[in-house]
Amino acid sequence: MKKILFLHGFFASGSCVPANALKRAFEGRAGVMTPDLPIHPVAALDLVLGLCEKTRPDLIVGNSYGAFIAQIIAPIAGIPALLGNPYFKMTEFLKPRIGAHQYKAPRKDGRQDFTIDEDLIAEFAAVEKEQFDYTSLYWKDKIWGIFGDNDPIAHFEPLFMEHYDKAFHFPGKHTPTEEETLTWYVPVIEKMLMTCGHRDERYFRHFKGGLYKYVHIAFDSETFQRMVVYQAMYGDEDYWVRPLKMFFGHVTRDGRTFSRFTETDDLKQ
Repeated sequence: MKKILFLHGFFASGSCVPANALKRAFEGRAGVMTPDLPIHPVAALDLVLGLCEKTRPDLIVGNSYGAFIAQIIAPIAGIPALLGNPYFKMTEFLKPRIGAHQYKAPRKDGRQDFTIDEDLIAEFAAVEKEQFDYTSLYWKDKIWGIFGDNDPIAHFEPLFMEHYDKAFHFPGKHTPTEEETLTWYVPVIEKMLMTCGHRDERYFRHFKGGLYKYVHIAFDSETFQRMVVYQAMYGDEDYWVRPLKMFFGHVTRDGRTFSRFTETDDLKQ
């Protein structure tokens, strides 16, 4: 059975309307996981990446804040993603909303109150600066977007199209209703599940030309930092370890900035 990981919006939870609609729509066909996301983006990224490593979903579906998280995680975890009304500039969303708030849907831990403050905004600002660092041409057609024509708060389709090339529209607002989820989101999700399945094996080309096989993510025993274990596909086929952010990050040479490793289907040496 296929598996879908749904990531909700900032004021929502894993029991929000679109999450429950997706569970009903795919009952008996696919398992739909709907975790409650932390409001802190670093904690949310850690939670979602951990879930992807342990459960290996076939697709990530995010809405608003959840789409912001999904876009960052997809190329790291190697899992296609559908971004619903992605909110790529969360700092702009949060600044006028400083203060105490409540989630709009029940959370599993029973905590409904939370606070937006300057520290939270600063954390989002740091993540925003790096949010597109991990994507590449390989992911241009594996991360799709769906945008509400009457969305009053998020207008980031032009920014989305700078990095990806598949966008869809639905006649709704920012958060889809149950009917909109079933009518517009579900068919796109079904299409992605048929055409964008993740691979069991992943290969990356180093900027100097060497081909490497991605093995898995491990943890440094002292710092608990995530490390990528990868194997050379040439010579003695040695195994190597590099910090995750460095493996998926960029290097600058002669005034040009580009990916250190780029995912590829071309396995020729």
